[in-house]
This record gives sequence, structure tokens and C-alpha cells, in this order.
Amino acid sequence: MQKARVRTPIEPIMGLLGGCCKMGCKMSVAFGIVPLAVVIAVFFETPAVLELDEAMLAKHGSAEISKDDVGSSADFGTAVPEGFGSGGMFDKIAFVYDSTNKWMSLGLDQYWRKALVGECLRLQQGDRVLDLATGTADVSLLVAGQLRDLGTTASDAPAVLGVDPSAEMLRRGVSKVEGRGMEGVVRLVKGDAQDLTSVRGIDAAGTLSEPTTGVADASIDKISMSFGIRNVPNRAKAFREMKRVLKEKDSSRVCILEFSLPDGEKFLSKVAKTFITQVVPFIGRIATMNSGSAEYEYLEKSILKFPKPVDFAASMAREGLFVRSITSFAYGAVHLYTASPAASSSSATSAGVA
Repeated sequence: MQKARVRTPIEPIMGLLGGCCKMGCKMSVAFGIVPLAVVIAVFFETPAVLELDEAMLAKHGSAEISKDDVGSSADFGTAVPEGFGSGGMFDKIAFVYDSTNKWMSLGLDQYWRKALVGECLRLQQGDRVLDLATGTADVSLLVAGQLRDLGTTASDAPAVLGVDPSAEMLRRGVSKVEGRGMEGVVRLVKGDAQDLTSVRGIDAAGTLSEPTTGVADASIDKISMSFGIRNVPNRAKAFREMKRVLKEKDSSRVCILEFSLPDGEKFLSKVAKTFITQVVPFIGRIATMNSGSAEYEYLEKSILKFPKPVDFAASMAREGLFVRSITSFAYGAVHLYTASPAASSSSATSAGVA
């Protein structure tokens, strides 16, 4: 494993502290229990990059598909409780989703998303980007901003298609898109990552349109997905859909950002592990005034049951998405998977965080 040359910036944490008064008492209480070691650690961490090759993936992918390849059986050992991990679950917690993300990540969630967009996607003028699990459209807007800087205009619309199963998250995302004047570049739709053949448009009022034809074969240059693959009931289906819609070329990318449980072997890794298992559910209870406690407990359990990074990369490779590198943030609590279509893996260059 080798170290990346990107260092974690201090600005996100300082911005988080600066906004403490605005967040109110409930967030201040939550921040008060964050271990001091975590705060210190994020100032000095250097993300690590693991470069993968075909032999390593083949070794991990040779075993039979385990239950961890199917999110619905992985999260609770049997079937997911009704609505959990679905759009309906996220509808319920949409009102605090953005703010709790900032507190749970110590303000680093935007930094990780920027790493995904800036270092993994490697956007080019003319790219069409599919942002799965777009939520309130944070990544879709980051992508749109970079594409606009590269020369994309409203006449090229929609350069970014954001897909999510939660109407309430999307409604808030549409408001963000309109507020930033990106309607001509970003389109948000309600849809399922396991079947992108049909989608439904949505407006800022939350009104859904009739179903329309979804994403065509080989029509997408880049795919992003942030903190959403854990909640997909059948991840293999989602990978096959990504493979179907992605263009077969060397510059094509699939960039997935996801939580996982740190190994806890080193002190800071152990602190990060404790933070996920103890602090995350607590913040969820505080932020939602206990109305979303079950939902945040589910999110914690879905992290606990998520496959180890190389095993997850192997599950992508089985469906034709070759993972070239895994970048580790927050001492193993967050990983960025950089993948390309397997058919072009031998000729494309490595695309990890540089």
C-alpha cells in the first residue's frame, strides 16, 4: 500500500466549528462527545492508495458470491426491515441529512466528494455523467461546476443526470440546483440503481412526472456514487446496470465513495471504529430528536456488514468493472473505489488519487 500525495485539508473542520452556533444545541451536544483523538487525527492524515491488479482481484473474486454481495441480506442477517435502505427511509431523514453528514464526518464529507470528482472522475469537456444515489445533489452540483468550467453550457443539457430513490431528498436537491442556476446542466430523477431503464422527473415541490425511458446503453462517460451502494438491495444488479450504460473506452470511470468498518488494528483506526459504532447512531438520535434513531442505527449496521475493501472491489470486477485503486480516508472509515470497464483495463492508466 502506498501513500497518496493529497493531504486532508483543515478548512472543512474550521468551517464546521465556525458554523457551530448556527446548528443549535443538539449539534453542539453531539460534537461534544466526538473523541479528541478523531479531531486531531483528521488534521494530519495522509490518505493511502492501494493499487490493484487482475491477480489480486481474481484471488478475492474466485470464491463463491457471499451474502455480502447482496445488501438486503447483509445489513441485518436476514431481510432488511420494510423500508430500510429504501427511498422511503431517506424521505424520513431528508430534513437533517445534509447537516448530520457534516457532523458525522467532522466536516470532511465535502472533501471526500471533491476528491471523487476532482481526482477520480477526471472530467473532460463533453462528458455525460450519471450520479447514482445523488441524494440532495451535492456531487451532481460539484460535477456540473467542473463541467461548466470546462466549457459545458445549458445547450449540452443534461450533462449530469442525478438518480435517487428518495423523492424528498430529490426535492431538496432540485431546490439546490435551481438556486445555483444549474437547471440547464443537471437533471434529477427518481429511479433505481438496479434498473435504470425507467425514471421519473421531479420538481422542487416534489411532484413526480410519469415514468419515462431511462438511461440508454453505452450513453454515459462517467459514473459517480457517494455513500449509496451499501443501501442497494442487490449490488450485483447495480454493477451490471453501470456496465450497461457506461461507454467502453479508456477514459470511462466508475467512482464509488463508501463507508466501511476500520480494522481497528492501530490506535487511530480503533478510534475511527468506535466513532462509527457509538457516535454515529447517537448523532442520528440527537439530530432527529429521536424520530430517526432506527434509521441511523440501520446506517451504522449497514457499515458494519459492508464487505472489506478488496472483497468489494472483487465483486465489482465480477460484473465487468475493474477497480484500479482504492483510496482510504479517515483511517479506513471511508474508501474511494476507482474503476473502469474491464474491457479497457489493460490499456488505461491508473486513476487513483494523485
